[in-house]
Amino acid sequence: MNTGTGRQPGRSARRGGRVALVGLAILLVSSAHYFTPTSLHLFHDIYDRLYYLPIIIAGLWFGVKGGVGAALISGLLYAPHILFQWGILPSMSLERYMEILLFNIVGLLTGLLSERVRRQRDLYQKTSEKLEQAYGELEQRSSRLLLLEKRLRRLEMTSALGEFSAVVAHELMNPLGSIKGAIEILADDFPETHQKHLFLGILVKEIDRLERTIRDVLRFRSPDRIVRTACAPDELIDAVLTLIQVEAGQRGIRVERLRQQGVRALPLDADKVQQSLLNLIMNAIQAMSNGGVLRVLSEWGASAPEWAETKGGDRAGGLLIAVSDTGTGIPEADLERVFEPFFSTREEGTGLGLAVVKRIVEAHRGGVRVESRPGAGTTFSVWLPDTSAGERG
Repeated sequence: MNTGTGRQPGRSARRGGRVALVGLAILLVSSAHYFTPTSLHLFHDIYDRLYYLPIIIAGLWFGVKGGVGAALISGLLYAPHILFQWGILPSMSLERYMEILLFNIVGLLTGLLSERVRRQRDLYQKTSEKLEQAYGELEQRSSRLLLLEKRLRRLEMTSALGEFSAVVAHELMNPLGSIKGAIEILADDFPETHQKHLFLGILVKEIDRLERTIRDVLRFRSPDRIVRTACAPDELIDAVLTLIQVEAGQRGIRVERLRQQGVRALPLDADKVQQSLLNLIMNAIQAMSNGGVLRVLSEWGASAPEWAETKGGDRAGGLLIAVSDTGTGIPEADLERVFEPFFSTREEGTGLGLAVVKRIVEAHRGGVRVESRPGAGTTFSVWLPDTSAGERG
């Protein structure tokens, strides 16, 4: 409403200025006729032609009404000059009066052409607006189709993973357990310094790696049923850091634990949250093949950060956990895909660890974000909202 109101006075003022300009031009030409001696025929012929300029301009600006109106005014001002100053009657010099008729013809034709051009321009503008609107709708529909296609691919992938994981669990886990047990028995026959004992130890580690991969697949397949109990988040984090301290030391990684006072107990599924933290911390460790610094921060926030897409509109306080490393970083092109199932930046990765993290965090009605620069390290941030107030209500 304000835009239209502001635009209308400006348009009216511009129209009034144009009318005044045309009127002034006609008055100047007419004054030149009246104040120039009648003996100077050449000048009067020039003034006759000058009348056409305001008439044509009025036709271009205001259409038929403007062109004919300017022509009539010009004729009314020109006729007394012919009749009284020149003293020429229509019967004596008809061509002088025919000039007035030409004024009207030129004004009419100019106005008609101007209105025709204006109608064509309006038509083109409306067509352009309709095309722009249709393009916008097409772009929105295309975006929806792409989103639906992406979701469908994920559903198909998850469904295929479910069928595959059931077969894997039955066909691989049991034989792997038997093989691992047999190798451990054989290893007892050799001292730890014996070369065969070392080879058997490598086999055990590889079997452990295969079992972890299979467990990742099974975890991703299992539904996200969250069993909440009151948990102290700092204790969960410290327990995970205890599990990885040996491997971190072997890789030359220094662990820095940063905590803020006032972190409260939250209703969480302790096992699943620990699983998520372990996945994030192991990711960070594996990104620092030549050593580095692992930082784990926990702090209480009064409200959810903007990036945390909390379900149900939870914007109350909660816990922020940040896991940072000084490793190789993640290429910018891969940042949007790191949480996709089966996508991994490492050749030996299954591509399920971060997907599991995202599912567990979202099942807690929280959010997860990644920030990274190649060569400067990576930070994964997890937001877990305090749902205790809602549960009490």
